[in-house]
Order: sequence, then structure tokens, then C-alpha cells
Amino acid sequence: MLRVLALEIMDGVYDVTGFPSETALLHRFQVSRSFLREVIRGLTAKGFLSVKTRVGATVRRAEHWSHFDRDVLRWRLGAGGDPVFGEDLRAMCLGLECEAARRAAKRRSVDDLETLQQCLNDLAAEPSDAGARALQRAFRLTICAASDRPVMRSLSGLIEAQLLYDARCGHGSASARAKAMRRVFAAIRDCDEAVAAAAMRDVIG
Repeated sequence: MLRVLALEIMDGVYDVTGFPSETALLHRFQVSRSFLREVIRGLTAKGFLSVKTRVGATVRRAEHWSHFDRDVLRWRLGAGGDPVFGEDLRAMCLGLECEAARRAAKRRSVDDLETLQQCLNDLAAEPSDAGARALQRAFRLTICAASDRPVMRSLSGLIEAQLLYDARCGHGSASARAKAMRRVFAAIRDCDEAVAAAAMRDVIG
């Protein structure tokens, strides 16, 4: 129910009619009043709704939505391959992760390098697409952590969504991405900030 209503809000279903009343939602979904109110609290926490006494729930504008929320990203992915959503994911990853790679080239530790190298070693031996995506995600998150910026450590959901979107839409070559990852690793190891940032663009695709 939470997912259905969130997707309807994102699709603009209530732009004209306004968000349904509690009575209408109870009739539509056939759930208890306590469960419905839990769903409304969830939508409010994710920025989709504003709830006021004697006014009820109203839909908030898109700039208030929690676009980076793991659930929201997953719901958007499940709704299909919206090209605008895919471009938005790519643009956000490029803006954040290229800077993370540049900073990691200055700040990485020996442990960071060992983790990145292990990701590359495991990737070379990983035959499955799902396993490769998990290793790519681990590689990219390690770089985010090595950048020594707290906000970069919270990109797990965004990176996962971008990888899943690309896989579903057939974007990018696995071998090309693996080569780019090796270039990023070498640049970070050699403290080459410019090359690390440039190679990260090819990792993201």
C-alpha cells in the first residue's frame, strides 16, 4: 500500500484531485484504520505528504520528496525504465562519485587499497551478473568511504539503483566497466586525482 500510493504520487495521480480522504483509502484498500495511519506516517516521513489537523493529508511538491531514500529508489526502479529517472541517477552518481574518486586519490589508506584490489580480484573470477554488480557496488562504496566525506558514505542506495537501472536497460559493457575500475584503482594508488576522477566517469557509464 505504501509503495502503491508513493508511486501514484510520483506519477502525478493526485495533482488535480488531491490526496484521497481516510474514508476513501479505507474503502479502496480494505485495511484497518491503524494500518492506514501507519502508511500515512510512512509517506509523510519520506516527504510525500503533509498532514494537518482538520485539513488532512496533502501532497507535497517533488522537491520535498526523499529521492535518495532506498525504498523510493527501489519503487521507481520497479515501476519501469523511465529514461529521465535513469539520466537523473547517472547525473547524481557522476557529480558525487567523480569527486569522491578525486578525494580518495589524496586520502586513501593502505586498507582502502587492499579492499579495492580484492574487489578487482573477485570481479575477475565472478561469472554472474548479480555477483559482478555486488562487487562493483562494493568497489564504488569503498571509494566513497576513502574520500573521507561523511555524506559520501550514504550513497549505497543511489549506487545500487544506478547499477540495477543500467543492468535492466542493457547500458554499459561489463568488460569496459571492469577496465575502467582498474584504471580508477591505479590512479588512486598513484595519488593521481585527475585520472581517478576521469576514469570514474567510465565506471559509472
